[in-house]
Amino acid sequence: MSNQPDVMTPPYSLEAEQSVLGSLMIDNEAVDRIGVLQAKHFYREDHRAIFTEIIQCVSKGLPADVVSIWDGLQARGGAFLDGLLPYLNSIAQTTPSAANVARYAAIVLDRALLRGLIQVTGIAGEMAHQPKGKSADEVLDAVQSLVSGLVERRTRSEPRMIADILLDFVEGATKRSEGLDSAMPTGIEELDRVLNGGLRPEQLIIIAGRPSMGKTAAAAHIGLNIAENRSALMFSMEMSSLEIAGRALANRGAIPLAKVLGKIPESDSKAWSQVTHGCARLQPMSFAIDEAPALSLLNIRLKAKAWKRRHGLDLIIVDYIGLMTGGDGDKRYEQIGSYSRGLKALAKELGVAVIVLAQLNRKSEERVDRKPILSDLRDSGEIEQDADVVLMIHRPEMHDVTNTALHGFAELLVRKQRNGPLADIPMQFDGATCRFSEWVGPLPSTAPVKSSRRVGYD
Repeated sequence: MSNQPDVMTPPYSLEAEQSVLGSLMIDNEAVDRIGVLQAKHFYREDHRAIFTEIIQCVSKGLPADVVSIWDGLQARGGAFLDGLLPYLNSIAQTTPSAANVARYAAIVLDRALLRGLIQVTGIAGEMAHQPKGKSADEVLDAVQSLVSGLVERRTRSEPRMIADILLDFVEGATKRSEGLDSAMPTGIEELDRVLNGGLRPEQLIIIAGRPSMGKTAAAAHIGLNIAENRSALMFSMEMSSLEIAGRALANRGAIPLAKVLGKIPESDSKAWSQVTHGCARLQPMSFAIDEAPALSLLNIRLKAKAWKRRHGLDLIIVDYIGLMTGGDGDKRYEQIGSYSRGLKALAKELGVAVIVLAQLNRKSEERVDRKPILSDLRDSGEIEQDADVVLMIHRPEMHDVTNTALHGFAELLVRKQRNGPLADIPMQFDGATCRFSEWVGPLPSTAPVKSSRRVGYD
């Protein structure tokens, strides 16, 4: 039989709690060295009350010695007042100095975190037994949030002098000049120049366009470029993983997609050489594809978190926001707005860049130049509000297929950028291989000619 008691004492350190209180009464300025320690982190009720009284006295500029703390607590009343004055004296006298108060505080925090974990596991067990209509995924996400909250409560943002902040800024500028920037190059040179180096962690990037303009091709092209040195995860709710893999092979092997999807004759040595080359380039990449349809924000969060834990993660691609399900609100624009807010929050939470594909409404087709603008974003203006960068794809040939000068000409329109300029970037789009590259030569006239024919690659 076990000799352990039926009820285990929660983890705490009596000595550390006493040492923190003694240090603060010896040296009131030690309060600046206790970090994020709060009254709730103490296990004993009398210690929480003593700590609260000390902090209140210090914040008012009053002395927080044994007599002052005793007087304040006596005025408030409480069940633990009997013998409190001798106890305060004992704490102050047995604490040799306040020099190690930061270490004492860290121990108190550590034990508080362990108690918090015990509480969370208890809540998790109760939620698992009584989910109250929640799915297992929703329960798991709630538990993960509780655990994350324990960690977040251990950090505190303090005001900083601008001189100190500038040191970090200049250090970042130095790293950028040395090629050590945190930006992730998209592989499109002009776009990287406009975006000050590329995509950055915690950014929400929208790639928008009308149907068949090449949104998926653009996102996958950028994702593959980033995956050469980083880790990318694509949620493809519209196309299967085999379709995306075929496009990736066409992109990296410079082989027409139609040939990849068709039957390649054994005698076509050039095509097989291109397939081999494309596979060799894709093999070492950390580029994952999730083809589950109609994902909710919760699904994406859980999968992205798990993938980051197992493989690392720098970029998430969501194709596309209009196919997501769930969301807050009864109206579609409310749901889309909740998706964009949630994906922005996910970018900050995981420290990754998130590319989200979005559709545009038909308003752009009513304009003479047919170029899209921010107000053309479909279903929700909150997409525009939440995004750090909005890129729109415009291909004039889609409206004038008989004009051979426009074939392959595309524009990547930077319509929003929080920390940089706007720009219209001319591009060469090879639909056969799903590749974007720099436009070479004079720009063609994009004066539209009405046509009912539409040919495109999404």
